[in-house]
Amino acid sequence: MLKLFLYLLLFSLFACNNSKEESPNSVKPNSTTTPPISKDLTHLLSRVKQFEDSITSEISKNQNKPIRAVTFFELINRLKEVVTYFPKAPETADCLFKLHIKLGEMKDYSESIAYGDTLLLRFPEFKDRDFVLQSIATTYDIYLRPRNSEKVRYYLNQLLLSKNLKEAEKKDLKDRLNYIHLDIIAYSTRLNKNNLAR
Repeated sequence: MLKLFLYLLLFSLFACNNSKEESPNSVKPNSTTTPPISKDLTHLLSRVKQFEDSITSEISKNQNKPIRAVTFFELINRLKEVVTYFPKAPETADCLFKLHIKLGEMKDYSESIAYGDTLLLRFPEFKDRDFVLQSIATTYDIYLRPRNSEKVRYYLNQLLLSKNLKEAEKKDLKDRLNYIHLDIIAYSTRLNKNNLAR
């Protein structure tokens, strides 16, 4: 479980460094984006995929050149169109997940959490539910200030109810909950000291 916490932390830091040229506060979403020609789900999903493919292609051409933040705002806008026009369609779950991840990468933590919560509420059987719970807990644990240990506890307790967790993972979570007053970095430091002392 600690590995997952650290993975999320490193993934977020790496993604932020590699995916932005401007900060999200300096570039605003394009408010003049034209509405979709059709409010057809297939059309909106194809617009998302088309844009994701163009980003992937751009990255593969030059891996050292960062993608501009405004590009990701366009992707976010397209994902939001799906969520807005088709809130309960099964395909919307993946769009909510992508919004949760991408907004977190762009350091818009409050909105990232909001989309994660929406995903958990609308699609309780979502395939990556455990990951979303862990991601939200980590965001509250590390990125939002002042730190809200009760929110961290809430999401970790929700994760503890998962049927997918192995016994070792449940034990790690319970140990973590015993030291919820420490953020994950302080907690991992404490664990390392204890391991070295053995």
